[in-house]
Formats: sequence, structure tokens, C-alpha cells
Amino acid sequence: MTQKIIAGFDGNDGGRDALALAVVLADATDAELTVTTAYSYRRTAHDAPDAWHKLIRDDAAERLEGARQICGSRPRTSFVVSRGSSPADGLHQLAEQLEADVVVVGENRLGPLGRIAVGSVTEQTLHGAPCAVVVAPAGYAVQEQQRLQTIGVAYDPAPEARHALDRAVELARTTGARLRVIHVLPKEIIWYAGYAGAALLPEMREDARRQLESTAAAIEGVSEVETLLLEGDPATELGRVAEHLDLLVIGSRGRGPVQRVMLGSVSSRLVRHAHCPLLVFPRSAVPEEPAAPVIDDDATANGPERPATPVG
Repeated sequence: MTQKIIAGFDGNDGGRDALALAVVLADATDAELTVTTAYSYRRTAHDAPDAWHKLIRDDAAERLEGARQICGSRPRTSFVVSRGSSPADGLHQLAEQLEADVVVVGENRLGPLGRIAVGSVTEQTLHGAPCAVVVAPAGYAVQEQQRLQTIGVAYDPAPEARHALDRAVELARTTGARLRVIHVLPKEIIWYAGYAGAALLPEMREDARRQLESTAAAIEGVSEVETLLLEGDPATELGRVAEHLDLLVIGSRGRGPVQRVMLGSVSSRLVRHAHCPLLVFPRSAVPEEPAAPVIDDDATANGPERPATPVG
């Protein structure tokens, strides 16, 4: 799937989780791995003294040395110190410079109850990424089984989800993993069907099942393809399924400045709660499709159709 992977390493537990997962992905896909420690350095009219800049740069280099010791003599692996206006910005700039396919980060749990905090490096990396981002769950580095045997993908007809499905299929082919294609009927649709009539809900379920099975039947080159149709809150249901997956692939629908990713609500919640590695494909990583027109020229020019007025 990927040819160039970047692992963000800060010397803490989250960095070790990211590095462990990046190695698993790189080994499985025969990708080049770049391990980086990014530090904050913002040039202003009143720049800090050179000695201070050297101090923070040397600190980053010292932390990166820990990654070298973990990786040992692993082939096709490089180590670089990167900088930006924030650590996340440093990762973004490096990803653009290397034309990376994936950036791997660990969980930066600074929020209440050990959850990922809004504004954390993890959150900032996801919100500004120019490519796909993988989030390693807390404790991944010390898991006994680090594998890619079962890959799940959240699917619906949206372009981001279709792109995520294509990439998940490619990864399953490369690794020999089984693929689980998952669709969640949102609770709002279930409520609507209940109000609209008793016959509508079974029809909607059957239609969703047919589409899901048709999508799975068209997948080629994957050893085993399963389908799973769920109902309820998408983030909650996908989070439950993630407990039995080695990787969950999702597309993010959020829109952000300069066509970069701003996580959608489902993606954002999954990042904070998923118990397996999460691979997020932002809108910026999805090939552009022609936008549907939002102005109906005929209706605008002619106005609403009115019955003819009798004469006489």
C-alpha cells in the first residue's frame, strides 16, 4: 500500500507506540521508513538566541537517538530531526517534503480520563495532515501480538469512504489479511424509517445489505472478505468492532482550510476511543471529483412552474 512512512517519535510512550506500529506497517508493505523527532521553532522578529535554538535542536536529536536504539540495524530506515511552528507542523512539512504516504503518531493523552486532548500533538497532526495518518493506540509497543491479520474498513457511498475501501483492499492484498467491510445505518435513519412507516425500515435494511454484499463481491485478490451491517451511532458501533480488529480504515469527511483535513465528528470520536490502530484518509488524500452544481439554472431562470391562467 504505502511506499513512504513517517513515524513521529518523541521518546515518550506514545512515540514508542507510533514507532512500533510504523515498523509493522513498513515490514508488511515493504515501505521506506523515516523516523523523526519534530520540535517547535517559530521564527519571529525577536528570534531566540542561537544558543537556545541549538539547545532545543540537540534535545530533539537526543530523543531521536532512542529510536535508533530501538530499530537497531533495520534496513531502509532513516532518522531525521524536523522542525516547524509546532511539532505537528514539523511532521506536516516533512511529509510534504518526502511526499510521504502515511504519518504514524501515538496517542498524546493529556485530556480527562486519559483521553486524547483537543489541541494535543495527535489532534493537531490529524487536523493538518497532507496525507493519511495512522494513530497507534496506547500500549501498542508492549502488545504481545503486533500483526495485520484482520483489517476493517468503514464503508458508505461517500468519496472518502470509497477511497478508504480501495486502500484497505490494497493493504489486505499486500499483507494477506482478511478484510471486514462495515456499514453502519445511522440511528437518525432508523428513527426516520420508524416515523415513515413500518414497511420502510426492513426495506432500508435490505437495500443496505444488498449494497454491502455487492461491494464485497466485487473485491478481488483478498483471501477472505466479510461484511458487517450495524445500526446505531456510527462512532460507537465502529468503536466496538475495532476491539476485534488489527487495523480500522476510515475516510474523514471534514473540510478544512486549503483542502486539508479537519476531522469529521465520527473520525474525531474514533481517534479518541478506538482500541486498535486507526488509519484515517483525509479529504486531501482523496482524488477530487467534479462538484455537483448547487444552483439549478433552470429553476433560477424560470422560477417555479405555475399553471396557465385562463383567458377571458
